[in-house]
Formats: sequence, structure tokens, C-alpha cells
Amino acid sequence: MPNFPSISASRYGNRALRRAILASFSQSAAVATCCLATFREKDWRREYRWLDTSGLALYLLDHLAQLGCDEVLPACVRTRLAQNLTDNRARSRALAVEACAINQRLQSQSILFANVKGLTLTPESVPDSALRCQLDLDFLVCATDAERAERLLEAMGYHLECINGDTWEFKAGNDSVPSIADLYKVKAQRAVELHLTSSEELLERVVFRTICGITMPVLSPVHQFLSQATHLFEHLSSSFTRASCLLEFRRHMLARVDDADFWMQLEECSKGDTASRVALGVATLLVVEVFGDTPPCFLAQLVAGDVPTTAQLWVRLYGLTALLADFPGTKLYLLLQTEDETGLVPLLQHLLPRSRPRSIITGAVAAPFSMRARQGLEQWWFMLGRLSFHAIEGCIYLVEASRFRRLLAARRLP
Repeated sequence: MPNFPSISASRYGNRALRRAILASFSQSAAVATCCLATFREKDWRREYRWLDTSGLALYLLDHLAQLGCDEVLPACVRTRLAQNLTDNRARSRALAVEACAINQRLQSQSILFANVKGLTLTPESVPDSALRCQLDLDFLVCATDAERAERLLEAMGYHLECINGDTWEFKAGNDSVPSIADLYKVKAQRAVELHLTSSEELLERVVFRTICGITMPVLSPVHQFLSQATHLFEHLSSSFTRASCLLEFRRHMLARVDDADFWMQLEECSKGDTASRVALGVATLLVVEVFGDTPPCFLAQLVAGDVPTTAQLWVRLYGLTALLADFPGTKLYLLLQTEDETGLVPLLQHLLPRSRPRSIITGAVAAPFSMRARQGLEQWWFMLGRLSFHAIEGCIYLVEASRFRRLLAARRLP
């Protein structure tokens, strides 16, 4: 296990239970039972929020059931997770219906696109799509088709919420902030993300799969695995990382572990692409640190040869900490951002917000006063929470940056 920074435990709940939950995915039934049985009902109740935001809640229920040891969970916890699974099945069906409708419209307009994440992760990464806590639908779209795709979504009731780099975020029916208590339920709010790419070649090499009764374009297995690694690395390079992303990457890796042709294709696909190889290496190293797996030879070589010293040290010191953190996460990801191998990038400008957070409410102007008042209160609570996050995590970052710099210098000594 990696060493942990000296951080207040209150922001990481019951760290021992969270570590035990993660470890259980790579343990036998006997060992998992022994480790999890030491925790009481109140310990589990306190971790409901982390189980939900980490994306592990339903995966854990299914995994323990597969091992035949789900009774290690307190009865009330089992009941709660079982109800969450029932709700999420209905939500998954609703998302699938929406995905089918969007797919049919995109294909009817001859828009060059591919479905990514979500439904496409089954079965290699996700044994059952109802186990995945999916919040939106994601599509990779050719940049030249972006405006046509936008008009198509607008015709379906969506509006463009924001543009973040190459990602266009669309929302529909979003007149209030959904409660975490309703995370697994079918909601009036809908969300779609268009990830724009200038690589027509990538989209022309998609494969077609029958999902939910219709034929959908998806990324090839190699590009899907590469996309998962890149997506995970992007999350590690931000404040919050869902632990389920790592678990899904690991499952895909293990599903292909004996597929020599797959690893040869992946090596060829990533050749000369430094960013992709670093993402693959960092994701693999984190799998090894958290679950203790032995990766395929190609990925092991990437870890040894392509992952910078700074990134290797960060994964070993803070990788697991990032997975255990409560939403909205930590600022330790700033230590992963380096200019080169000679030193840390000065990132103090990122420790405090330079502008007010964007509105999380998009309600109608003509809404009743009571609704607008509630929405305003929700926005203020959100802003106060963000200020608290910046203040507390900024101080923690400053302390850990000094420690990280010393350890990094020691590693580089001849």
C-alpha cells in the first residue's frame, strides 16, 4: 500500500473501511469477509455518500453476491443497496431509450460519431450496465459535424450548457439540483456530452454493435481501452476521481490479459503518442498499487519506461488517497502536473478561485418565487462549499507540496 499524506481524516471518512471495500474486489470470499466483518452498521451508514459518489456501491453489492458473502453487509446496508440497484435498473433502461433515440437521429443525419463510455463498457469493463452509476450520455463526434449535432439535440429539448475545451455539455429539464438521495432514480433532468475530435480516421474505424436492440457505432476494443486510460488520467489530473473508473479499467485489463493480439495492436496504436502511453502507464501503476495485480508485459514496460518519476511518486503517495476522498476531492492533483522532469510547475494561481463558480441552476425566469428562492439558496450553499474546499485543500496542498518536493529530490539523487 502507498504511504498516505498527513491529511485530516474527517475529509476521508472511515479510511479503513474504504480501503477494505476497494481491496475486496481483488480478494477471496474468505479474506473479504474477514476484513469487512470488522466494521459495524454505523460505519457503513457513514460511508453511504462515498459509496455513491465513488460509483462503487452497486459494484460492491454484485461482487460480494458473486463471492457468496454478501451477508457480511449489515442487513440495512444490503436492503439499501438492493433498492438502489432496483432503481438504477429503471434509470439504465431510461438512459438506453434516450441513447437509442439520439443514435437513430445522428445516423439519419449521416453525422460521423461513436458512442463512448456508458453502455459501450459492457461486458469487458462492466458485467451489467445496471451496476454502473451513469450520469449522462457521451458521444465522440467529428468536429466538422458539431453544429449539426447541436441542432439535432436542441430539437430533442436539450440546450448547450457550456463548452469546456473540446467537450460540449448539454442539459434538458434541469430546473433544480438533483438530490444525492435520488442518484439512482429516473430523473426529469437529462445530460449529454459531445466530445469533439478532428480525427475522422478514428471515427471511420469504429465497429458496430447491437446494444438495446439497435446497431450503434462504438470505438474499436483497442481504442476503447486507450480511451478509458486517458479518461482515468484526466480525472486523476483533476480534483475528484471516481474509484469506479479505476475498477472498470482494471476489469478490462484482466479481461484481455491473455489476448496477445490485443496488446500488440495497443502497442502499435500508442506508438509515438507520449500522452497516451503515460496515461496507460499511470492507470496501470495505480491498478498495481491498489489491487496488487500483475499487468500484461506491454503495460508493465510502459510503467517502467514511459511514466515520469514525478508521476510514479505521485501515484505511490497520493493515488489511493485520491480514490478515498469525498467529493469534491482534493488539490493534490496539482502535484501531478509538472513542467518537466526537473521541477514542479508553480500552481499557486490554482489554489484559490479566480472567479465565482458557474451557476448550477438553469430554471425558467418565470418560475414561482418560492422555486427561485430555493434555487438561489442551493446556489449559495454550493458557492460556500466551493470556498471551503479551496481554503482547506489549498492549505493541505501547500504542506504536501513541500514534502513531495523533498521526496522527489531524494529519488533523483545519484
